[in-house]
Amino acid sequence: MSECVKCGKAFIRDAAACDMCSWPLTRGAWSSSKCRIFRVTLDTSCVNAKGRNPDLNTLERWAAAGHLALQRSAEMLKELQGEAPVAKASSLATHPDLFSLDANFLGSPDVLAGPDIPQELRQILFPTAKPLTENQGADVEHLRLHVRTGGDVFVTLNPNDFITRGRQEALSSFGIWVLSPAELVGLLKELYGREMELTDSFDYSRLA
Repeated sequence: MSECVKCGKAFIRDAAACDMCSWPLTRGAWSSSKCRIFRVTLDTSCVNAKGRNPDLNTLERWAAAGHLALQRSAEMLKELQGEAPVAKASSLATHPDLFSLDANFLGSPDVLAGPDIPQELRQILFPTAKPLTENQGADVEHLRLHVRTGGDVFVTLNPNDFITRGRQEALSSFGIWVLSPAELVGLLKELYGREMELTDSFDYSRLA
């Protein structure tokens, strides 16, 4: 991978951000980037069916207020069991469709395709797995679809497969941002704190 996942322009390795679109390649570059975090992909581990994770609750409140769009891949429902998790996941928007010159028009909700890089993602996430387990394959597919549909941040509660042992750093060096819910809440407060302020009277039961 040597092209920006947002604009497709080749970038200089170890740069702080893409010099064409300013998409951040380092944490520090977010503060000066013209890009904004809006489309957030939730991993299967982040189906907050019982509302017990305070950071996911915060992200859901911000999404209800229009500050974020929480999305999922179509693959998520295949992995879930139980009425409550399936119902919660079904309430999430799926990734947008990919734009096609033959079938779409400018201004439609469809998005230009990002790079399709399953092998590169597999090498970062599971470099020694031969072959991938079913769960590992699902992890690669979730992240592949996030990149392919141009998501901004992929959120997970599965650090062992997505974050630890240098995975998070390796992904971010190519502009693929994988964060825990707590990390994303912290980053959003740092970047857009005043905009993200919600009144204490917000009725969370409206999200149930």
